[in-house]
Amino acid sequence: MTRPRAEPARGSAPDGLGALAPLLACPACKREGGGLAPRTDHFLCLNCKTEFPVIQSGGARIPWLDRAPEAARLEWRARFNEFLNANSAERKRLERALAEVRRSKPATARISALLSAREAQRKEIVDLLVPLALGAARAAPSLDRSGVLHERLPQRDALVNEYDSLLRDWAWESVENDSRFECVREVLPERKAFKAGKLLTLGAGACRLAYDLHLRYAPELSVAVDVNPLPLLLAARVLSRETITLHEFPVAPLSQSMAAIARLCAAPAPLDADGAPFVLVLADALHAPFKRGSFDTVLTPWLLDVVPQSLTDWARTVNRLLAKGGTWINTGPLAFVHRNEAWCYGEEEVLELVAANGFVIGASERKRVPYLQSPASGRGRIERAVTFSATKIADAAAPERVERHPAWLVDITRAVPDLDELVVTSTQRLLQAQILAAIDGKRSIVEIAQFVAKRYGLQKSEAEGAVRRLLREIYDATRSTKPDGTEAFE
Repeated sequence: MTRPRAEPARGSAPDGLGALAPLLACPACKREGGGLAPRTDHFLCLNCKTEFPVIQSGGARIPWLDRAPEAARLEWRARFNEFLNANSAERKRLERALAEVRRSKPATARISALLSAREAQRKEIVDLLVPLALGAARAAPSLDRSGVLHERLPQRDALVNEYDSLLRDWAWESVENDSRFECVREVLPERKAFKAGKLLTLGAGACRLAYDLHLRYAPELSVAVDVNPLPLLLAARVLSRETITLHEFPVAPLSQSMAAIARLCAAPAPLDADGAPFVLVLADALHAPFKRGSFDTVLTPWLLDVVPQSLTDWARTVNRLLAKGGTWINTGPLAFVHRNEAWCYGEEEVLELVAANGFVIGASERKRVPYLQSPASGRGRIERAVTFSATKIADAAAPERVERHPAWLVDITRAVPDLDELVVTSTQRLLQAQILAAIDGKRSIVEIAQFVAKRYGLQKSEAEGAVRRLLREIYDATRSTKPDGTEAFE
């Protein structure tokens, strides 16, 4: 739920699209030096004629600058539907648990509160995403199974995979945001008189760190970019001086009353209506839609180790965005997880590669900081964040054009290669599909195994073992996460 909407309040952030427009470059055609022309409700590339919508949320207008805007909308619609299905499944799980503990008043009260909070959370997320026009929310009590296969996306790309960070940024009363700000402040060149100029934050999330820097260092323009619309849409509302309610579900609640908490998300102080613009942009940092040398400062918080790109190319990407003499500030852990071990860098390698691509390192520190430590939870993490500042002294070579997926997945007219990985998994996936298709709520594992044994010429015991193993894996996987992205165990 939210408080009643109103026109942007006096003192809310000014609309900065006018200041942003001269910096923009088309992410679709990547024409160097070409720009985007502002229209009433979209930006238009005069070269390739791609239209990029501008979304209204709170008092902010957010340009959606994805390379393929309509394809991006369809992908986030799939993620939205995935959240709705997961939320529905969680409520059904809670309803079953409620029937089981009906004789215990404390348990009944706790589970009833969780059930009500999950329903409220669903409405809260739906409300935040209204500007995306993703379609009507599915309210049917039964789960939608028709689109599960094509809508299922990696958990790291889920809509709510960073849900707790929304609460951390704008709701929790903790020192965590101050700790993140201090990491950055301590490495700034001439920290007391640092001039941010035009400040770009890539991977801004719900924008608290970008907001704190904006208030403290008064850049002439702040641009906050993230690929996930949910945190940006929340930031837009909060920075428009709205107070938004989001429910929290602590992993290890400190008391029964904290099992589900309605949190109020609000900005500690308003942005100056007469000050520099603070602009939100929905875009992929790997294809940042800006002209060369557009910014004086680039901030990459908790991002460097998760981009699916070599550090050499990522440093070149940041280099391209900075004016000569500009500052790159990076903060976050170095928890690289790539298939290519050459991309899993140590701290010395990181600093060496940054310096080799047009930068000189100014300062570098490693510091222990709290990470997603809810004041209502007995569980939290400590990250040893590496923060550095680097000054651009020369242009770097152009980065390789990065694709999150191979060309045959992007261009559906291309032939699918006969990869070893696909061959190895094809039989397993077919078996999974046939087993899942046989589930009707009536058949047992023994009965489902009869179909499998006949289809694959297996012994009865082999088929029963295969069916049981698959269903156990699926069951364990569905228990491992909750709709808000937190882990769940039984």
